[in-house]
Amino acid sequence: MKKSTRIIIALIAIALIGYFIIKPKLNSKKLDYTYTIIEKGNIEADISSTGTVEAINTVEVGTQISGTIKKIYVDYNDNVKAGQLLAEMDLKLLNASLSSAQANLAVSQAQLNQAKDTYDRNTILFEKGVISEQEYLNSKYTYNQIESAKKAALAAVQNTKVNIGFAHITSPISGTITERSVEEGQTVAASFATPTMFIIAEDLSKMQILADVDESDIGYIKDGMQVRFKVQTYPEKEFYGTVSQIRLQPIEINNVVNYQVVVDVDNKKELLLPGMTANLEFITDTAKNVLLINNSALRFRPNEAMLKEIKPVLEEKANNMLPDSLKQKFNTAINNEETYTPVSFKKNLPSNIDGFFFKNESGKLDFKFIEIGVKTGLQSEIKRFLDGSELAESMKVINGIKSKN
Repeated sequence: MKKSTRIIIALIAIALIGYFIIKPKLNSKKLDYTYTIIEKGNIEADISSTGTVEAINTVEVGTQISGTIKKIYVDYNDNVKAGQLLAEMDLKLLNASLSSAQANLAVSQAQLNQAKDTYDRNTILFEKGVISEQEYLNSKYTYNQIESAKKAALAAVQNTKVNIGFAHITSPISGTITERSVEEGQTVAASFATPTMFIIAEDLSKMQILADVDESDIGYIKDGMQVRFKVQTYPEKEFYGTVSQIRLQPIEINNVVNYQVVVDVDNKKELLLPGMTANLEFITDTAKNVLLINNSALRFRPNEAMLKEIKPVLEEKANNMLPDSLKQKFNTAINNEETYTPVSFKKNLPSNIDGFFFKNESGKLDFKFIEIGVKTGLQSEIKRFLDGSELAESMKVINGIKSKN
């Protein structure tokens, strides 16, 4: 190989080595950034769910006796008072049963009177030694037996009267008829279960929503928490309620554990109806007139060239601003080639501490640690800059990069 050829090859090798050594620095200089602006505003964190609007207290009214419905006095949506007559069963069979029971009672009473006379007479005769002890005991036994039969006949009369009372269906509470499941002339059979005739909602001016909340979110739900919701019939209107109960019984829906949350709702205008589907937002946290940063800036991951350039800045600021426990973990990570990567360089920071990249007054790449407050899917509240500097509205922060053509 000629000497000139060897020289050319050597020069090319040196050039390649130099290129790869300075490439990161060149890349960082060529980067063109996209920005987002820190702005003031209100922020609200919430948890979404769906539920069903229901009356707070509903009562199913049925009949304890079998028979034919003779008359119905109420219909859907009627307002009723406690004790008001709702329906009446046909009394023909019950009245016949009562007459039969009363007749049996009269026969039992006559038999008892006869048995008592016999028993009283035999008692006197037995004391005088006129009759045997066996005759006396037989008359006593007969008297006791007929006395028991009379009590049974009396109980039958009373039972029939109670059933006649059951034939008059009355409302146990004051409220609104939301369901009527029987018609006049219909026969109902009360065997093992009481047939439902009416459902009464006690007070439709107060409603409740039963919402299913995922187990990953239930820890954020608290009693007294404000809830905002909408229903399909009023898409532009927002309603509000309050969490009144978190039921501890787990419910598995599509292999996901949920818990039922009860939300109390004021319905004085009676716009909400039982059975409506509500789309709820449990308001877990709010902040007003605070500095907000777009989460794209917090999710932004620098490339390796940026990491190399910013590393001394990160070390200096971590030493000055982070607590000792965080400082050690953070600096250990950024000095480890395996962990100091665009994806994981902030992994040792807790959820309330984050940071963003920006260009300082000298035009150099810089980094600022911040404390996070309320956080949503789109924005986060900046509570303070850890370097103690004043919170700056309209500050430009980096949220993306693009290479120059």
